[in-house]
Amino acid sequence: MRCSGWSSLAISACSAVGILVFAGSASAHVVAMPTYIPSKGSEAIILEVPNERPDPMTSFVVNVPSGIEIEHAHPADGWSESVEGSTARWTGGSLPARAQVDFRLTLKADIEPGGVALDAEQLYGDGGVVTWPVSITITPPTESPSQNLALAGVVGLIGVLVVAAITVLAMRRRPPPLREK
Repeated sequence: MRCSGWSSLAISACSAVGILVFAGSASAHVVAMPTYIPSKGSEAIILEVPNERPDPMTSFVVNVPSGIEIEHAHPADGWSESVEGSTARWTGGSLPARAQVDFRLTLKADIEPGGVALDAEQLYGDGGVVTWPVSITITPPTESPSQNLALAGVVGLIGVLVVAAITVLAMRRRPPPLREK
């Protein structure tokens, strides 16, 4: 079936309006970057926190499940951070409506690979609380660089020997220079 130019234009315009209208609501939740922590390892994650309410957000709290340890809550401009057990808290700041702030945490996973959820809470001066689950994937433990050092050394040595052998062969196969008479 063939569409006229006007119907194609109408479909394109409606699609563009739909994308603009619904794009903002798709990102309206607390998001972790990166979304993984290696098992038996640590990772610094950034929590991107939007304020969708008309009132300023005055505190932000993150609770981690058992098997996850908060090693450090990093400072954020205008906020005071604290850690008590499995809870990190940022207070003393103010996040205006429709603004976003990044809070950074270093977490250590002492559990098997799989999915976990952190509980994030946005607190407001009027007593309001908005709660978000933040999904994190625990990945298999990574090997330390020292475990791969011997293999890297062997591969590097083989590479050097191959380059040297090719160079020697290339030098031997060179035809003798032409002499002028």
